[in-house]
Amino acid sequence: MAIQPPIEPGTAVRVSAPARLSFTLISLDATSMRRNGIAAMAVDRPGLTAEVRPAADGVTEVTGTAEETTREVARAVETLRKLWDGPPARVTVTRPLPQHSGFGSKTNTLLAVGHAYGRLCGQDTDLRELARTLGRGRTSGASTGLAELGGFLVDGGHRNPPEFTEAPHTYLRPSRFAQDVAPPRPVVRLDFPDWPILVLLTQGRHLGGQEELDWFQRVTPIPPQESWRTSHLVFMGLAPAVLEQDYEAFCAAVNEITFTGHFKQAQIAFQGEAVTSVLEAGRAAPAVDAIALSVTGPACFAFTRRTDEATVWAEDLRRRGLISDFWFTKANNNGISTTCLS
Repeated sequence: MAIQPPIEPGTAVRVSAPARLSFTLISLDATSMRRNGIAAMAVDRPGLTAEVRPAADGVTEVTGTAEETTREVARAVETLRKLWDGPPARVTVTRPLPQHSGFGSKTNTLLAVGHAYGRLCGQDTDLRELARTLGRGRTSGASTGLAELGGFLVDGGHRNPPEFTEAPHTYLRPSRFAQDVAPPRPVVRLDFPDWPILVLLTQGRHLGGQEELDWFQRVTPIPPQESWRTSHLVFMGLAPAVLEQDYEAFCAAVNEITFTGHFKQAQIAFQGEAVTSVLEAGRAAPAVDAIALSVTGPACFAFTRRTDEATVWAEDLRRRGLISDFWFTKANNNGISTTCLS
């Protein structure tokens, strides 16, 4: 890592990071040359904001986030302290990301805080190296790439070893249970157009930990032709539509993935009626041009050019108890940002 001049003693670093929305994982069969791969984008809201400063009492402390994330962040700071010979830190998360909801909360939080802590230690952190140090990005490079670059990206996953075909479940795993590999680099990275994005918090389930591993291994590997079809929808549907700012083609590709993608159907089935009802309502609504489930949810997101009508539609979903909240946001084409505070 390159070394930055140390900041003044006692200085705090404020860090902001976007949330990740995922369209789909790509290659989850047992015969392809590569596994995983993902199409995803960064959005401003929900976003993360935190402040990191040297701890006055010499003890690392993390506040403002859920207990599980608090433990992970404290552990990450201690790991980086040993690596960089840095001070104990006080981490205050002033705007946390919702956990296990489809926003990439854990990886985004760890990378944002780790990057800010690096500033305290005079480190110009490479985010891929930071992610690997903290054990993140072993399945998808989306959160890492979007933290660095923002926008829309597709990563190409990881190359499969010769023994993959005989033991795919050894490799097809959620990030925390996956092989120790570096996050994959983006093969496509584009600024996302200024299209309104409607985020919908459904009443669906939160998936993580051992339950996520068990579920993932039940639904993979998928048929090879389904991986190939998803790859076509991503590389010949989503990506060129974003590049050309072709809204209609983009929405058509999003809906095709949502309502016909093999792995996406497994993710929707896990959620059941709580999410299915929202997706079907979106498909039927004239004001909604496309709708998607971010990873396994429970957050959904939609695209519309008629924001007033879409607001009325979402308000009706909330009145009926199908969603707990909604808001409009825009793409974040920048990634993580930091500011030094006196």
